[in-house]
Amino acid sequence: MKNLRTTYRFRFMLLLVLFILLALGSFWLLQVMHKNTEDSLPKPARTEPDYYVEHFNYVQMAPNGQPRYNISGDRLTHNPVNDSFDVQKPVIHSLDKEKPPMNLVANRAMIEDNNSKVHLYENVNADRPKTPLADNFHLKSEYLLLLPDDDIMETDKPVELTLGLSTLNGTGMHFNNSTRELKLFSKVHGVLRSAPRAAAK
Repeated sequence: MKNLRTTYRFRFMLLLVLFILLALGSFWLLQVMHKNTEDSLPKPARTEPDYYVEHFNYVQMAPNGQPRYNISGDRLTHNPVNDSFDVQKPVIHSLDKEKPPMNLVANRAMIEDNNSKVHLYENVNADRPKTPLADNFHLKSEYLLLLPDDDIMETDKPVELTLGLSTLNGTGMHFNNSTRELKLFSKVHGVLRSAPRAAAK
């Protein structure tokens, strides 16, 4: 009788161990299947900025190794979704010695397309000092698209311009700083003044 009880107890313990192993095996299999399912599903694209730099100064080089322009600002934030940059208080200086110098400031900017497009927003001001070949130039608008590789500025917003002693206003503009070609597209008005002639001796 005692041997029979021992046999039943042994069988019970064996069945209990088998059930425990089966339960653990099922749990492990479910975990593996769940992990494989998660790995096979497409991961959502990251929409939040992945890094930022405060008080930065970036210099863009030309293919010949010479500095072309530099961009500085209070804060630069990178957006991984479209590989663009948001800039607070941007300041842009052209550094190409073969082109008239130009300085631009704004409240904020967005840089995209591998730094080939710079969108300037809110209180945009551009200044080019007088040179032996060109009068001083000042621009004011609420939006400006800068194409630094082509030295071109464009806007579809109202713009105020000062060229030497003359002032122009209009909506929509295309300006090539290299060739000094200026186009205003609508609602154009202004005052044209020429420099006073030197008095005859």
